[in-house]
Amino acid sequence: MAKKKKKKKKIKNKGRFIAFIVICLSLIGFCASVIILRGINSRPVEYAKSEGWISSDGSLIQLYHGEESVEKNIFGKVTKREVTFTDDISVPRGTAVTLIDYPERDENGDVLYERISIGDTVYFLSPGHVVNEYSNVITETEKYVRTPVTVYETADAPDVAGLIKKGNRVDITGFDGIDAEGKVNMYKVSCNGIEGYVFSKYLVDTQEAADAKYDQQVTANGNTYSLIEYHSDIDYLYLYGGSGENLDYYPVDKPRFEDNPFQEDARTMYLNIATIWNIDEYINCALTYGVNAVCIDIFDAVLSYPADTAKELAPTVYNNANSDYAAFEYAVKRAKEAGLYTIGRIVCFKNDAYAADHPEDCIDYYGTDWPSIYSRNAWEYNVKLAIESVRKFGFNEIQFDYVRFPENAYRMSASGVADFKNKYNEEKCDTVQGFLIYACDMLHREGVYVSVDVFGESSFGYMPAYGQYWPAISNVVDAISGMPYLDHFETDIPSRWEDPYTTVYNWAYGANKLQGTIPTPAVARTWITGWDTPYWGAYVTCDANYIARQAQGLWDAGLTGGFLTWGTCQLWRYQSFSWAWANRY
Repeated sequence: MAKKKKKKKKIKNKGRFIAFIVICLSLIGFCASVIILRGINSRPVEYAKSEGWISSDGSLIQLYHGEESVEKNIFGKVTKREVTFTDDISVPRGTAVTLIDYPERDENGDVLYERISIGDTVYFLSPGHVVNEYSNVITETEKYVRTPVTVYETADAPDVAGLIKKGNRVDITGFDGIDAEGKVNMYKVSCNGIEGYVFSKYLVDTQEAADAKYDQQVTANGNTYSLIEYHSDIDYLYLYGGSGENLDYYPVDKPRFEDNPFQEDARTMYLNIATIWNIDEYINCALTYGVNAVCIDIFDAVLSYPADTAKELAPTVYNNANSDYAAFEYAVKRAKEAGLYTIGRIVCFKNDAYAADHPEDCIDYYGTDWPSIYSRNAWEYNVKLAIESVRKFGFNEIQFDYVRFPENAYRMSASGVADFKNKYNEEKCDTVQGFLIYACDMLHREGVYVSVDVFGESSFGYMPAYGQYWPAISNVVDAISGMPYLDHFETDIPSRWEDPYTTVYNWAYGANKLQGTIPTPAVARTWITGWDTPYWGAYVTCDANYIARQAQGLWDAGLTGGFLTWGTCQLWRYQSFSWAWANRY
């Protein structure tokens, strides 16, 4: 019996030894695993990276700097990661970034923020703002029209696809480019069957903003009004020109091009097509007598050079053009070499030759041959001619004349039988302003300025049938040139032309008052009388003193942007103006 008990004890001790060995081996394996895992987790983690661009529905997006703190378990696994954001910066959408594919998620698996790098700097941002196709960097899908917008067939040419009126919603289908501040230049849009590109500056984010009218406090005649209140009183609908309150008075960023300084005080010599044959004498005269700018006709009844635009779009204009391209080129070149500011003048909607080729664009009223300013084909022709002239000859500025309906537009409208070819059902003042907005948008891209001639009557502050409302025009162009010709006021009041200072001063006072009723008025550079008056029986000589007194009237009334002299292409007249240039103010 004793021997049996001893055997069981040996067996029991052996089992304990085996168990001890197993435990030891397990501990050794566990420790080895920990060491291995720690070794693996101690290595730098290389996250997947991809290149992309920042997207947003606004121009800028916020990025955050941050410091990360990480907690790990005994196995080296990250159990908690926190980021303490220190500060933020704003960067424009479209910025190229590297997406670090390690988004932080919440307990539901939703991404809290993403890591990106710009250069060597890591930032954090809210999720979903990195795209791998540049065309997706804008995420807005709709906008609203705050000012009637011209729709362009393409983003790089003046061809018109249509018009979208104020208050309409447009669907965003693309864009042409983004500037350094993340702002879109032109959106590709779709609205009521019209597709094309529009400038983003005329679009807003909400229906309410689109329907609103721009307002600010203005002062006129010593009284303060709201801008809307002031211009809503300028209706005169019975004159068929339209309503002043419906025009665009939003502030306009008037450009100043670094390589094309604007002439703020232009003392301007006017040169018609006949003067190019004797251009050197005119340039010498200008330099002698204080002229600092020249206004050279590109088109006034006759085209000054055989333009390709006319050859394509208006053959009759082209066939009647001055055939000496070299002479015109030399004239503009000489003026520029002399340091003179060059203005190219284009008569727009008084064009018999264009009318002969395009009767479909003309007002239909008892044989009228006046291209309607409602016609977008006529818009395109005049602006394409301007662009061609700028590119070929380097004009500093384009001046548009006859941007209006005919003088007898009232009679035409009152008759009820005139067809103005009003495709978009616009008021006359709307389309005059609309054409000038279009012209400015196209020519500012060429780095040149835009000016426009208007009837002297425009400064009287009402809405005429020919559609020129001074505040609406001045608010959008770079320079506005009224024409207060001394013998064009009344034919039976000699003091109008015998006392040039008072006549011009009174006119300029009214014009300057209107300048104060808009947020961004143009420079007022005025045409003044340069011929013996009155024109139907001249007895007052237009000499240096006559010119100087008109110029003084402009200055004293607050119009200090300079002047142009009409009717003075004779060299002897310019030579007699030396005193006027030197003593105008």
